[in-house]
Amino acid sequence: MTDPPGLAETLDQAWGLLDQAISEGRSPLRYVTLSTVDGNGAPQSRIMVLRKVDRALGQLTAYTDKRSDKVGQLRQNPQVALHLWSADDLVQLRMNGTAWVTPGSPEAWDAVPDHMREAYGHVPPPGSLIDRSDAWAILPDVAHFAALAITLSRIESVCLDPAGHRRANFERADGWAGHWLSP
Repeated sequence: MTDPPGLAETLDQAWGLLDQAISEGRSPLRYVTLSTVDGNGAPQSRIMVLRKVDRALGQLTAYTDKRSDKVGQLRQNPQVALHLWSADDLVQLRMNGTAWVTPGSPEAWDAVPDHMREAYGHVPPPGSLIDRSDAWAILPDVAHFAALAITLSRIESVCLDPAGHRRANFERADGWAGHWLSP
């Protein structure tokens, strides 16, 4: 019987899953749930595609249409929660951070495949009321393309290992030292 991973290995596994999300092409780990808070204080969740992971800075990056509701929500309250589930590893990552939106760079736009650019060109803008389900058009426009950068403040890892569940919490404020939590 082997010993369960320690805190350092658990944190490495968390960052490894995030790295895997962007390094393995069409990995299902790329799709994380991002939650914001709307103007009424209600949580709003949606799937985002991770585009960049920077462990040294503790940052994640995704792309968005700057006209979307989430961008307005983030301007009022930049606090976010993210959730990633790795079915292969039976690991859940629950993360918190602060997000900010910047115009997408031309280099990043050039790297977005043509078929994916449609996400940055819905007319009318995303979330607008329409009369019919097909009463919208796709006109991709770099002017609507934005980067959503998130500086993580917390990562909680929950492993549902059949040999014994483990749960650890890591905070930026304490240098990601980590603490075990009851699962």
